[in-house]
Amino acid sequence: MRAPCITLLLLASATASAQQIDAYRYWYNDNAASATTITVAAIDVLVLNTNLPTGPLGAGYHLISLQVRDTNGNWSVPRTGYFVRASGQVNGYEYWIDDAIEDRTPGTIGPDGMVNLIADLVVPQEAGDHLFTIRFSSVNTSWSVPLSSTYSYFTGIDELPGITDLLLFPNPTTEQLGLRLNSDAGRSLRLEVVDVEGRRVLDLGSWAVTGSVWRNWDISGLASGTYLLRVTGEKDTWNARFMKQ
Repeated sequence: MRAPCITLLLLASATASAQQIDAYRYWYNDNAASATTITVAAIDVLVLNTNLPTGPLGAGYHLISLQVRDTNGNWSVPRTGYFVRASGQVNGYEYWIDDAIEDRTPGTIGPDGMVNLIADLVVPQEAGDHLFTIRFSSVNTSWSVPLSSTYSYFTGIDELPGITDLLLFPNPTTEQLGLRLNSDAGRSLRLEVVDVEGRRVLDLGSWAVTGSVWRNWDISGLASGTYLLRVTGEKDTWNARFMKQ
């Protein structure tokens, strides 16, 4: 197993005598007594982009802490982060809503598989914005760092009769915007993205829906900001606000 590649930008704090960095040290899992110190040529800014040896660390979740020293012999405040070592291939996952990890939903998945989050996501009990968290397990029984995202849920829409359980995921989003809903009959919806002033910026086309359905749209070309997803039904139009990051 290769040592983890740790990329950090470490800055010495400014002092009256304009001291430079002349060393750094690191240790694992809060064991500062085992710290390894590396000296460097005196420099104002140390960019550390190297493989740090993990030695006898076992498979799983670990902490790494780093400090820099100035030419007066003073050490900076430690910076600490997580990494996973020798985790092996992915074999499962579990997710939960609004930090209720005790109610998590498990699943199995192969290393080349995909989890369809918007299709499988459990409908929450209350309308509004919710937090979704997922993590993945490996064949070595270790877990990945949890990944979280928010999404919006709407129970029923007066402007869209017969359409219920609308789920806009994720919100905020970066590249893909997903919508899941339930229709009590076959219907045709028209979708577009408009800015906060009501100007159309992206035409998503028409969508024939019946029963429980979902769909994703590529919105990576939009600039960062606040938008509305406009859904037009047979008689009226409904707008849902979302953020593009």
